Amino acid sequence: MKTTLLSLTAIAALTTSLFGANAYTLTDINVTAAQGTELKHSDIPDSVTIITKEELEESRVTTLQEALAKLGHIAAVSNGGPGQTSSMFLRGMDSKRTLVLIDGVRYNDITGLSGAQFSQIVLNDVAQIEIIKGAQSGIWGADASAGVINIVTTHAKKGLHGSAKVEYGSFDSKLAALSASYATETFDILMGGSLYSTDGFSAAEPKKGTPDYGKRYDELGWEKDAYNNKAFNAKLGWNITKEDRLEANVQTINSYVEYDAYAGADAQNVDTFFGTTSQYFSNLKNRFYSLAYTHKDTLNEIEARYNLSTFSRSQYGGYTGSTQEAKLSDKITYMDNSFVRVGGSYQNFKQEKSGGANLDKSYSDTAIFASNYNKLSIISDLPTIITEAIRYDHFDAFDDKTTGKLGIKQYLYSDYFISSNLANAYNVPSLYQLYAPSFTYFGTVSPVGNDTLTPETTLSLDLTLGNETVWITGFYNKVNNLIDYVTDPVTFAGQYQNIDGDSILKGVELGYKDYFFDTIGLSANYTYLDAKDADKKELARRPKHQVDASVVYYATEDFDLGLNGQYIGERYDGADKQGAMTGKYAVVNFVSNVKVNKFVTVYGKVDNLTDRYYQTVDGYATAGRSLYLGLNAKY
Repeated sequence: MKTTLLSLTAIAALTTSLFGANAYTLTDINVTAAQGTELKHSDIPDSVTIITKEELEESRVTTLQEALAKLGHIAAVSNGGPGQTSSMFLRGMDSKRTLVLIDGVRYNDITGLSGAQFSQIVLNDVAQIEIIKGAQSGIWGADASAGVINIVTTHAKKGLHGSAKVEYGSFDSKLAALSASYATETFDILMGGSLYSTDGFSAAEPKKGTPDYGKRYDELGWEKDAYNNKAFNAKLGWNITKEDRLEANVQTINSYVEYDAYAGADAQNVDTFFGTTSQYFSNLKNRFYSLAYTHKDTLNEIEARYNLSTFSRSQYGGYTGSTQEAKLSDKITYMDNSFVRVGGSYQNFKQEKSGGANLDKSYSDTAIFASNYNKLSIISDLPTIITEAIRYDHFDAFDDKTTGKLGIKQYLYSDYFISSNLANAYNVPSLYQLYAPSFTYFGTVSPVGNDTLTPETTLSLDLTLGNETVWITGFYNKVNNLIDYVTDPVTFAGQYQNIDGDSILKGVELGYKDYFFDTIGLSANYTYLDAKDADKKELARRPKHQVDASVVYYATEDFDLGLNGQYIGERYDGADKQGAMTGKYAVVNFVSNVKVNKFVTVYGKVDNLTDRYYQTVDGYATAGRSLYLGLNAKY
């Protein structure tokens, strides 16, 4: 696999030298999550990855998890196939430290310990996905220590439009999606929905080191673990005047997922382990609502917004909770290419049920924030961009937090720039970590919850040199006061505690993206990661080396062929290089699109083209070679 790594990296270096002069840029794409307001991609100091609508359609990815892994170059692990619990590591920091938004509405599950449910979002009516790397609490508050992922959904265009998509493939997978929109100068509406179902494959597989390791579920006679997902979205807008707009959004996700008992152990939907009979399936119901009023004039951009996220899953007796947010902000332009954004917000986080028990706990946060943006010409006519942000959060359950962010981007020649960002951030304890009831295990009482927990803190620094075609970024993250479950080695009693010391996650990212000869699109990304806890032990499940590469050949205006691949280097299932080695493999995927006419496109894709056997988590399965065929129609 060393050869694979060197080859993919060499491709990036070679193509940079050949085609760097004809850079493909994202200059005209607007980003909304970096400063809490729309800015051009080229005008942002932050390290930002944009997954465009065109890239989503070309690659034919189905879920957010798949898009982030294939197109966002983020390391991912999963406890099995579609719908199973998954984690995404943004610069080595795990999911609970990444804030995920859908049009600015929080998607992080307040009832869980792992942040957002990436595997539950089936992509439909998505305009782009923004990945903002580095600490972002100065803009967004809690749970943005690693960064922010913002899913921007489609806006209705003037007139009547519609789209439909059907897909069928391996594991009896079926996908159907519909969308319709209508807009005038004063009113617009967009509605869409999707149905996705698959028989799947066994979530669990034999663990490494066991006699049956390397065999898939069908060779062992293990049960398939099915997954079903029903999603609906609606967006209504009313342009009251040319300066005033009212908008309401609704997103719903209903899903059913079957899973297995634990790593390496198959289970029926209802099964008995160690004398206890349990259900190994879960029904999930997630809802996301927002209502926003905006006023825009030459000097002001005022927004008043209310967001509500609700979560429910039946697993282990049931988990329910909600997040509410009310926010008021004003973006004030005070000279050309300069503005200050000020505002305040109130958030309430509540969890009713936890594992069937009535936890019935909540905490709230009242915040004020301000950010400043300047685009100047200090060096000749080359732009200098400076951003500053500060935010104060007052909690009723633990210590208050003040966070900030400073970014600078200096263009050096043409579109080549150097940029740097320095920020601090924090992650709050979950309600379960604060208030989980104690339990008795073999006569020993484990207190579990700890209401004296304080938020984790993070210091983030990065430095980038390059342009939109080729770039190199160095990053450094220091996490202090880490929250973890600590078990007494003698009594095995456990409780959540803040851990003294600093966890350090640092590394280098290399990237390249360009189009040339009007027929070939090429991208390559390499990440080196050094992630250690306070005891200098390597953190689990993070690859030290990762390479992502893709090439698309546009044979004609109506026909394209694409390959994308990922190499995962050394990675261990346990901390300090303990547990199974789950890295050192490469996976290649194929996709092709054929435009039949201006309305209809047919496509096919083959995932895991070489039928590579691998696991991202020891004892949990991944798919072998999988074939999918689909049709997409637009009006």
